Amino acid sequence: MNTINLRLMLIHRGTRTHSITQIEPIGLLSLAEMMTGQGIDTAVFSGELLKGLEFLNTTGCGRNTVVGLYCDYENQSAVENFSRVIKERFGAVVLVGGPQTVGLGEAFLRASRADGIVRGEGEYSLLAALRTLREERREQWETIPGMCSFTKGGAYYDNGIYPVIENLDSIPGISGTIKSAQHRGINHMAVMTGRGCPFHCSFCYEGANSKNVRQRSVANVMHEIRRRLQENPNVKYLFFCDDTFTLDTERVRAFCEEIKELRKEHDFVWFADAHVNVVINHPEIVKMMVDAGLVRMQIGIESCNQHIIDIYNKNVKREGFFEVIEICKAAKLPQLVGNIIIGGALETRETLDYTFNTVYEMLRAGRGMVEVVSTFYMPFPETAMTKAPERFGVIVQDEKALTSVGDFPVIETKALSIEEICAARNEFFEGTTGVMRKMFRDGGIPDETVMRSYALSERYGLSGMWQSLAYSKFPYLDAQYKARIRGDALTRDYDMHSMFDTYPQRVFLLSLTPSLAADIPSVNGFVVSPFEFEVLKHSSGKLTMLEMAEAIFPDCRSAFENFEDFKPHLLETVKKLEAAGMCVLSGPLNRKAAERKWKKKKDAGEPRMKNKVILFKVFTIAMETAGFSRNGAFLGLYGLVSYLDEQGYDAVACECRPDQVIEYIQRLPLDEVCCVGFSVDFENKHAVEKISASIAETSGIPVLIGGPEAFSLDEEYLRGSKAAAIVRGEGELAMTAVLEALKAKKSLDAIPGILYIDENGECVDRGEGPVVENLDELPFPAYEKSMTPVDYSNLYIMTSRGCPYSCVFCHEGALKRPVRRRSVANVVAEMRHLLLKYPELKYFLFCDDTLVANPEWLDEFCREVKALQAVRPFQFYCEADAASLSERPEVIKDMVAAGLNRLQIGIESADREMLRIYRKNLAPEMVETVVKAAYDAGVQQVFGALLVGGPFENREHIEKNKAFAARLMRLGPGMMEIAPSILMPYPMTDIGRHPEKYGLKIYDRQGVASISDYPLMESASMDRREIMAAYQEYIQSFVNEVKAMLDTGELGHEDILRAFRTSMNSKGPKYWSNIIAHHKPMLAPYYTMLAREAASRIGDVQPGELPKWRPQRLLEMWRDVDFSRGYPLARGEALSPFEYEVLKYSTGKSTIAEIAGILYERFGKPFGETTEDLTGRIVETLKAFDKKYWLLVVPY
Repeated sequence: MNTINLRLMLIHRGTRTHSITQIEPIGLLSLAEMMTGQGIDTAVFSGELLKGLEFLNTTGCGRNTVVGLYCDYENQSAVENFSRVIKERFGAVVLVGGPQTVGLGEAFLRASRADGIVRGEGEYSLLAALRTLREERREQWETIPGMCSFTKGGAYYDNGIYPVIENLDSIPGISGTIKSAQHRGINHMAVMTGRGCPFHCSFCYEGANSKNVRQRSVANVMHEIRRRLQENPNVKYLFFCDDTFTLDTERVRAFCEEIKELRKEHDFVWFADAHVNVVINHPEIVKMMVDAGLVRMQIGIESCNQHIIDIYNKNVKREGFFEVIEICKAAKLPQLVGNIIIGGALETRETLDYTFNTVYEMLRAGRGMVEVVSTFYMPFPETAMTKAPERFGVIVQDEKALTSVGDFPVIETKALSIEEICAARNEFFEGTTGVMRKMFRDGGIPDETVMRSYALSERYGLSGMWQSLAYSKFPYLDAQYKARIRGDALTRDYDMHSMFDTYPQRVFLLSLTPSLAADIPSVNGFVVSPFEFEVLKHSSGKLTMLEMAEAIFPDCRSAFENFEDFKPHLLETVKKLEAAGMCVLSGPLNRKAAERKWKKKKDAGEPRMKNKVILFKVFTIAMETAGFSRNGAFLGLYGLVSYLDEQGYDAVACECRPDQVIEYIQRLPLDEVCCVGFSVDFENKHAVEKISASIAETSGIPVLIGGPEAFSLDEEYLRGSKAAAIVRGEGELAMTAVLEALKAKKSLDAIPGILYIDENGECVDRGEGPVVENLDELPFPAYEKSMTPVDYSNLYIMTSRGCPYSCVFCHEGALKRPVRRRSVANVVAEMRHLLLKYPELKYFLFCDDTLVANPEWLDEFCREVKALQAVRPFQFYCEADAASLSERPEVIKDMVAAGLNRLQIGIESADREMLRIYRKNLAPEMVETVVKAAYDAGVQQVFGALLVGGPFENREHIEKNKAFAARLMRLGPGMMEIAPSILMPYPMTDIGRHPEKYGLKIYDRQGVASISDYPLMESASMDRREIMAAYQEYIQSFVNEVKAMLDTGELGHEDILRAFRTSMNSKGPKYWSNIIAHHKPMLAPYYTMLAREAASRIGDVQPGELPKWRPQRLLEMWRDVDFSRGYPLARGEALSPFEYEVLKYSTGKSTIAEIAGILYERFGKPFGETTEDLTGRIVETLKAFDKKYWLLVVPY
């Protein structure tokens, strides 16, 4: 008896944008469960053809392997060729299944060299085929219903279609334990609840080829869903794939009851198809499903012309579409999607116009709910239209769809040519997009509807057409809606009494808005008055509206009788900015409702042991906009949690907005909370002061404040925050001592490193606390003890503390703490611990400045981290001192071998005198050495910043810095990223304490009008507006350098490819690839395909082999080819008839030789050419297309 293994595969050629199908291959997964249950080793693959070969090599494939290939209308040619490759390379048995098999037969088997075709539902027929192979009785295939193959004598036999499986509950459900590698950890789940279709639409494969409807029991389906959710709790979206989900209203009711209960345990939403008549006859089911979590429902439209609807055998009325819209609106369904066929039965220019206009009416009636997409009619096998196209007024020009990958019609009608049908689809897209954007711009979409759309995107990753095509095209309103979904509000959401307790926050960065630096500043076409600009600046999320009024009023006093008269004017200005999408309001931090909750909590239950500590890092939406927030970024928080746990406390961490703090505290038993701690930095200190006071006043829980900004906090801040103490320096020792003293009700007098109010009401400053000498003694950070989500795919690591440098602008260097380094063994032990604990972890970020400072330590680090890759491949980011690296640049190769892909270095300035003033101990040539070495070593990204608004800075400095940046970008093409950074007067730094030494004047020492996006200082030669203009000049200069390098050819093929390869990772640097794609859009799909190794350039293939390769266009015919002038223009370039035909057949489905055979009668024979001559001409045409980035070639 043979031991066999099974490999089930859904393969396709690569696409221009993404590499895998987004929906799981549930048909293959169902087969895999069945076969695994019978003891057969089974693996599943879904993705690109070339990756499929890697899959077979990795999982094992040989003569005892059966490869099952899923075949549909689009991938038939890929399956045919892939089957041949499998037979040649591996000698495996190949079986082909899937919907397209009803149209396949002997010719396909001989061409593909597949061993058999399995028609119909495959669970039992495939199992029977595998058993005969295991028992070495392959001749028994002739007895298996649904099998098509050859006898030993070579005769073809066809056993029809396997009978349908009546009891679907008898088939093992999908457990989620067998996964297609491409779908591991995805946030959606496809579920099939039944098979078959009772409808017989004339264009549809399912209705033409399926038999009676069979449905799984509700209990069976729910059992599967529960098991799969246990295997993948990341799921946020269920996709019910069958068309018949809503046929039985009682079954729908049962499903809704079960799903409602399940959603109490798992937070997800779901999708289902529905028939128009079912919705009209049973309107209550829509509300029922929406209440159970349905957010997206699909109906079939196809056409809005009744005579076409009738010939399609749809059995619906045009008016019914509008009835469904009203029913769904009443049920508050967020998204109702429909599809139309362009170029289908009896299509004319008039029918297209009528359908398009009706769809526009539907969009207006749906008001943000209705989405309508389009497709071309395709002649699927065995459908009524395919069998008798003349009855439907269509003429099939390309039955095998060799000219289409869904982007080009293969039929024409009596009234419309293929080109007219193709152009109509783009017309429809532009028309619907225009209607949607106009409705949104004119205020035609209810705010509640837009908010629902953003909520689905934020919580479940479900963005509909309205958000992607309409809302997001208005960037300020887009940012405003995103802020509101995350908790911010508008002025209309507050009464006048509480309005001035809220925190206005702008939703964009001033520094990235060039028009604000102009003589007449504006934002998005909105001219900003000087007063409005002041309001925008102060809308930083750091001041309440009342505090903003108090800050701005002194300069406006002459225009108002008194302060109370000024406040309404300020409010109206905030409303005006808000209406333009520029700002939102964050809630007040001292709410009376919260105070009532505190009292209720405090009075409940018996006293318990107080040992819980909750540590916060708070951020505002403005900080998030500026890039200052990221869950898991604040490493010190999680290290402190772990340390406190070792000391007997039960500590947790929380990263959230200020107005969420009390809500998170209230999730804990308040009588067990002994302390609340905050990490304070320059940006969040204002919010922390207020929320700390709120907690202390309303709960009585002691508050401790620490973090990098703690050294600059004074008595005024301490009293305002009502904190028990401010902990300065490293928090482990001092914070533990304070907690112990508070628990024992002892004085804090003996504790170094804190600022506190003693029993006499005097403020006592105990200086900086002791440092931890042996960092190896500290426990590893407790990321798992976060109350808020942590992205475990990339985590931070600290290798040292202290800084040996003394840069005048840097907080860390100003503290003068001794440098202490963890041992390499301890660092690697933490990395190993995290890799084993978090399977999704792929990236480390080393957050200290001194990783490369010690050569011996660094060499050992590289060796040990490289060896650690054996646990699981990973990459890492680190910061580095360019001066240290320039002394031994060769070590960068070792760092890359260990996993380095991103390196950050300090640049600051190209001017030697400026570097001396900054105390950088750095020279420009050192930076050049590091950049060149990093490029040669294969580092994916080197990042460096140039400071703007520095000491004595002038135009000469700016030009020198721009020139230096241009040189660095040419030393590291596709790798070097440079950004400007506004110099900030951070407290405790030399610039912050003595700005006059550097020719600087501080206007906003507390930073209340900036989120690092607006200068707080000016110099003798540059005011703040000019500094901001210089910042924007730098950004544009760097972008222009990339464009210039691209235009002149300085940025060569390998460098562009490198940039796109590095951007493939979700966390990969995308600076160069984004600029390239924006400047030359066709390069994006071209290099994305090359970076995925899904295709090749024509010039990279041996000329003698080219006729066997397949050209695959990257143009989308209906979007990128314009037929409006009577001839085709591809991306604005006119095509000759020959070029047009070559482009049409460049779908990856035909080899160059096959295309020559197809075109010979028209373009070769009339000119006396041989087939070889025509092939050569086609190759030259394809080379010209390749140079324009229109296509690539694939081998299979």
